[in-house]
Amino acid sequence: MSLMSHPYYRLIANKVDVGGVEILTVPGYGINDRIMAPGASIHNTHGVNLPPRYEIRLVTPDMADWISALAYFTHFFDSPIWSAIYEGRLASEALRAHRLCKAFYQMPEMPAKNGLSFCIWDKEFIFKRPESAAKGGVCYWDEFDINDPDLEFNGRQKLLAALDFPVVSIGLSFDKFVPGDPKGWEAALEALPLYAPMGKFYEAHDPRPKGSWEPTAAGQVIERAGTGTMDGYHGKGLMKALARFIMLEMKSRGYRAIQINCGAPQVHRVWSNPPSPFRSTTLGTFPTWIFEAEEGGKRVKPYEKSKLANLFLVWTELLD
Repeated sequence: MSLMSHPYYRLIANKVDVGGVEILTVPGYGINDRIMAPGASIHNTHGVNLPPRYEIRLVTPDMADWISALAYFTHFFDSPIWSAIYEGRLASEALRAHRLCKAFYQMPEMPAKNGLSFCIWDKEFIFKRPESAAKGGVCYWDEFDINDPDLEFNGRQKLLAALDFPVVSIGLSFDKFVPGDPKGWEAALEALPLYAPMGKFYEAHDPRPKGSWEPTAAGQVIERAGTGTMDGYHGKGLMKALARFIMLEMKSRGYRAIQINCGAPQVHRVWSNPPSPFRSTTLGTFPTWIFEAEEGGKRVKPYEKSKLANLFLVWTELLD
């Protein structure tokens, strides 16, 4: 399924005649922006300004490998939770997750194809390989042998060098009413098995009355599916700018709320303090150090190595 054939885009797209050819265009994205590759420029940033070097782009299907690799690189190497839990096998875990989830990222409801995910593009990015520059960017993670005994030696540097594309920050989302094929989610949970207990914990401790917040149709509630910033681009306010843009953009599309599991303090701060008149509530706190689960007939603490004591589930209401 192409981006333009996705149900959401069929609803909002306009038909334009260009040289006798009927083209579907999406409000806010120009017909000359090559909406399918790689990334579509954003015309209305809702007042969110970045330095001239950077621009916000819509994630498009040809970027699936890029956003998956960047998401898993930051997940395993940069997270104070997962980098501690998986210490000593970060490179292999990142590659494993990326490969397991290739089909997941190709699902029409997921970030590469759903038209609900965005990135920040470095217009002055210096490519490491000439073939990357010729293609506008390449992810070379498929070149690695996951069973290579030397993979973890300088694993961070190896995997980072293979991310040879101009996407430097990502904000991935999906429509909570349209989660897609359960088989795709099975692969995602196989890649990140410790996410399932967190989800069940948040569901069990959700203070909201059942039926008071859940979407009843597409176009109501966004679920965030990934946040990450490339090495060398931290501390520039890119994550905050992209988060604010996503809030404002989703409001302009008619969504009423965004839900996000915050696995880093800086992400929690940003989503806890949305621009007015939006309002955020921290719905749940996941206690990584003391949480216990049943494993092999024993009680274990699968998150106790985390360098963070808590994760947070945040609900951001996109009020008028």
